[in-house]
This record gives sequence, C-alpha cells and structure tokens, in this order.
Amino acid sequence: MKKLFIILTLALSLLGASPLDEKIKSFVGSSKYEAQKNLIQVLFAQKDQFLTSNGEINSVKVISVLKKNGLLQLLYDRPIQLRLAFRTQQDPFIFLKIINESLELMGYSYFLTNNALRDSGGFVWEIYLQTEHVLDPEIFAKTLEAKGCYITNIVRNENHYWFYDINSDRAFLSAKKVESGVTTPLGKPLKPYWIDIKNAKEIVINAQSSDKWFPDVDFFDENLNLLHAIKSEESTRTLKLEVPLGAVYLKISDAVMLDNIKHGLSLHVKE
Repeated sequence: MKKLFIILTLALSLLGASPLDEKIKSFVGSSKYEAQKNLIQVLFAQKDQFLTSNGEINSVKVISVLKKNGLLQLLYDRPIQLRLAFRTQQDPFIFLKIINESLELMGYSYFLTNNALRDSGGFVWEIYLQTEHVLDPEIFAKTLEAKGCYITNIVRNENHYWFYDINSDRAFLSAKKVESGVTTPLGKPLKPYWIDIKNAKEIVINAQSSDKWFPDVDFFDENLNLLHAIKSEESTRTLKLEVPLGAVYLKISDAVMLDNIKHGLSLHVKE
C-alpha cells in the first residue's frame, strides 16, 4: 500500500509538471529547482504572465525573474567552456554580423566557431568560448533588440550549452549615418568603418595628408550581399566612387593595416 502511494504521488507530480516548470528546471538545474521549489512556485504562480501572445514561453522574462531572485548561476569561480548556438530563419549574413557585434559589446571578443550550417529550422551558428561569466541572456536580448532582433526561445540543453532561436526579420546594422552634401570626419578607426549609404549616388573619401591610405572599400545591399569591392595596392589621398544600385552599407578599411589611417578618413556623400 505504501509503495502504491509513492508511485501515485510520483505519477501525479510528473503529470503536473507544466512546460513552464520544465523550462525553469532546465535553466536552474534539477537540484536547485527541487531545493527552491516553494519559492519558484510563488514567483511563477501567474503562469500566463510568462507566455507570449502566441502561447509560447517567454524565455527572457523567465530568466529575468530567476536572475532577480538569485536562482540563475551566471558566474563561476573558474573559467568554463561555454557552448552557444544561435539560429535564425532569416538571412545569415547580416545575422552573423549582428551576433558578432552584440557579443563584442558584451565583452566576448575571442571565441571559436564550432559549426555553421543550415538545418530544417534555419541557419545555425555554434561557437565555443572560455569564460567565467556565462552570457547573460537578458542583457543579450536587450542588445539584440537594439539591432532589430528578438529572442523567441532559449534552450539550455546541458550545463554549459545554451541554444538561442532569434527572429532577425527586421535586423539592421549599427552603421554610421552621414548627412548628404556635407563632408563628415570619421575619426580614428579601431575597426573598419560601416556607413549607411542608402539613397546615396556618389561618395568621396579623403585621407589625411599625414596618413598613407591603401583603399579597401566594399558596397553591400541590405542583406550584406557584396555588390562591389575595391582593394588597392597603391596609396591614395582621394577616392571618388559611384554607389552601385541597391547599395545600403559601405565598409571602409585599409588594405594593409588600420594604423595607416590613424588620423581618420573623411567622407562626402551625394544623393
């Protein structure tokens, strides 16, 4: 009789575990979930508040509550190998650049690509990095939102493996906007310049007299497909170019090293 009671209790417990409960358990780990079950039940009593309009679990909102109540471990006492995967159903080129930019803004500059492939759900990019600080999903979500991307689901498959589904349908780069008809100083570059040149017809790039610039210029469309590229082995002071039809982004660098233009370039755009 006692064994039957235990079996029934266990069965009811398993039947009562909602998808939200399972999601929370995956984020915090089984042992912490069981130890803090009473607190978790209080925090997530209003389950509907953690669902999106289409009935899916709002992973970012769940993580936000777990963080605020000290239930989510994001800091370790020694470096760990963190495995991250990002998936989108949209164009991969601009998606990759935005993920790179977002990780860099959060202080993750060095990582190793493990895989980049298309599966039935879209394009997946998987990386490894050594860190004591697990990527904060809430901050990552806010960084992506500033670039028109939204996390639709987060899965923690194992201890240090996080999988992100991301909607990048309205993604855009953080490219510098310049005023047409005005010469704009671009400043000293720490990395290649990215300029928004939508509607531009012609550009003129000037180097400082104290610098020696070897032009490396690329034009891209809105999905980061390369339209035209110029790379010179000779230095120049001024470069005048027509903008290819459909160009939205302009990338300017130096074909040898950025230190060649340490005083910065200037750009004049005509529409």
